[in-house]
Amino acid sequence: MKKRLLAFLILFALVLSLAACSDDVGGGPSIHKNSGLDTSFKRSTDMQVSSGGDLEIQRLTRSETKKMGESGTWTIFVYMCGSDLESDGGLATMDLQEMIDGAQSDKVKFVVQTGGANAWDNDLVDDTLTQRFVIENQNMEEIEAADGANMGSAQTLAEFLDWGVSTYPAEKMGLVFWNHGGGSITGVCFDEQNESDSLSLLEIENALTSVYPKMTDAFEFIGFDACLMGTLETGNILAPHARYMVASEELEPGYGWDYTAMGNFIVTNPVAGGAELGKVIVDSFYEACVAIDSHNEATLSCIDLSKIDELVYAFNDVSREMYNATTKTNLLSTMVKGITSAQNFGGNNKSEGYTNMVDLGSVLKNVSGQVTGTDQALAALQDCVVYMKNGSDKADSHGLAIYYPLAIQGSEELSIFKDICVTPYYMSFVDKMAYGSDTNGDFGSYSDTDWFGENSLYWSGSYDEAAGSDYWSELDQESVEVYNFSEDETAVSFSAAPAINADGMYGFTISADTLDYVDAVYCDVFVDAGDEETLIELGLDDNITADWNTGKFEDNFSGYWVSLPDGQPLATYIVEQGDNYNIYTSPVMLNGVETNLRIRIDFASDGNYTITIIGAWDGIDEVTGQSAKEIKKLKKGDLITPMYYSYSMKTDEEGIYEGEAYTFNNDPVIYEEPLAVGDYYYSFQIDDIFGNSLYTDFEIFSVDANGDIYFNQ
Repeated sequence: MKKRLLAFLILFALVLSLAACSDDVGGGPSIHKNSGLDTSFKRSTDMQVSSGGDLEIQRLTRSETKKMGESGTWTIFVYMCGSDLESDGGLATMDLQEMIDGAQSDKVKFVVQTGGANAWDNDLVDDTLTQRFVIENQNMEEIEAADGANMGSAQTLAEFLDWGVSTYPAEKMGLVFWNHGGGSITGVCFDEQNESDSLSLLEIENALTSVYPKMTDAFEFIGFDACLMGTLETGNILAPHARYMVASEELEPGYGWDYTAMGNFIVTNPVAGGAELGKVIVDSFYEACVAIDSHNEATLSCIDLSKIDELVYAFNDVSREMYNATTKTNLLSTMVKGITSAQNFGGNNKSEGYTNMVDLGSVLKNVSGQVTGTDQALAALQDCVVYMKNGSDKADSHGLAIYYPLAIQGSEELSIFKDICVTPYYMSFVDKMAYGSDTNGDFGSYSDTDWFGENSLYWSGSYDEAAGSDYWSELDQESVEVYNFSEDETAVSFSAAPAINADGMYGFTISADTLDYVDAVYCDVFVDAGDEETLIELGLDDNITADWNTGKFEDNFSGYWVSLPDGQPLATYIVEQGDNYNIYTSPVMLNGVETNLRIRIDFASDGNYTITIIGAWDGIDEVTGQSAKEIKKLKKGDLITPMYYSYSMKTDEEGIYEGEAYTFNNDPVIYEEPLAVGDYYYSFQIDDIFGNSLYTDFEIFSVDANGDIYFNQ
């Protein structure tokens, strides 16, 4: 297995550098801040729509470029925010060892700034300090140290880059952000010593723009050894500052990038550029994922940032068509269903949380029949992607994701998006859908002056500006009780209300005039906790009978549910639906810590299927937006305690119910088991295209001793 390394091994490799460092780290070399560095808010790209409706992009450019170092030299700056990846697992220490192993000459340097972790798994890095190291000739030397700084601050990043490019310039320079990622909205480098503060895309842009005047050439590449940062919004921000971007649309399985492979390649290919090195990064990362059987969900791409403008222009044309099509309900419905069914990343479900990152190419393909210009945009996207690899579960990944609010997280999220969205037409489309969620699809009073008028909010202000449309404040979501839903809260209405029919089936019919507003329908199953007051949710499933032509939906429930070997049903929620597989997630306690089981169901052509536990993933932090980095494999003896969302029928309050601990026996295969004899509650969840949901009234069904199920009429 890649990186099987104990902490004391790195100390042996690092001890060579101790002679160059003070015995008392606190009294050693210090970080000298450059008082002349201008870190006031500034942008390197401006985007707006002309009076004729065309997108205009203006970027910082150099009249001429000049290499900053000797021929054949490379410096890779690593902004290493250790966080829990280091304090709980020593993963940053392992990557420092890889850099030492790969830096085999003075032609390649890794220049590293460390911080943001409560503890480090080696004796050289101090969790109370911000430190700077140079790794070359298989030696790691501390150069500077200071009191711990917030690694989620634009100021901290700007000062590191200003010092780095001035002190260690090279012919080719790279920049790597090492940590958790959360996607376009929440950014990267979550500092666990500073309330998980992170670098937003605007803060990264601010820091890069601050150091821009100190550089006579762009970075050869900027990369993210972090989850979910392979987005069009990220690439658009980085375009003035680097030739290539390397990033993942999805989680990064395993232990991230292979820095030894990077260093070895540069040593033997010093004249290689960012595209060639990007291929090595992608290949070595994917090989490591294969070694630990985590490659199915892996993605990594190398993007040519010089091609971003053409992609943005093409996507703007598509977005204009999408925005104009919102006046036609049937087209709007098909478009939104194309977006919500596109490949998405990072979970996006009730149990794991939402990143709202969807694959751009998948979206373009899915809306191609409704709007023009998608072929040109897909060609421009393909031209941007120099090289990529993706696993079988991410077969519809195309190299770059974009933001779309699969679940609207509120005014703050949309306020962030307005200053990083790549086109005002796409911003207006997203905003109009948010407006529709507040008005149940009534666009009669909608105005787009926020995005196209003289006082446009688009691309308008600093990253702490909270300005936005008035109705955004209505979108700040709290936990929702299932008992308070009504037709008045969605755009959907019924021609035949939910009821049990003469055949004993529970179903309903959506009215023809609102059927286009329906995005998805699921069944939701509950069981009484035994107190005749509390309902325990067993989860959502798509196993229903659906006729999308007539709007008629009925239950198709068999009485079986995915369960642990001890018979306890798992609360399951859909993550992904493939051509011959589904992936679900289930909230559990694993060895006493809250997380989620990822479960895969593979369907065979003969009708049989296999259910396998993939591993455990902690999901998206609901406060910070930080994504857990990897899906962890289970080990024999692990204790799995099922968890369930519970609801009080008296107070409508939501809670958590815990099952009994089960000891994992190292067999990942589990089965659907018949539900225990008793009464259960069944409801339909109907999602509209604006992100709202309607729950039908509960109907009670019973499971008898023969395993037969029937609704109580």
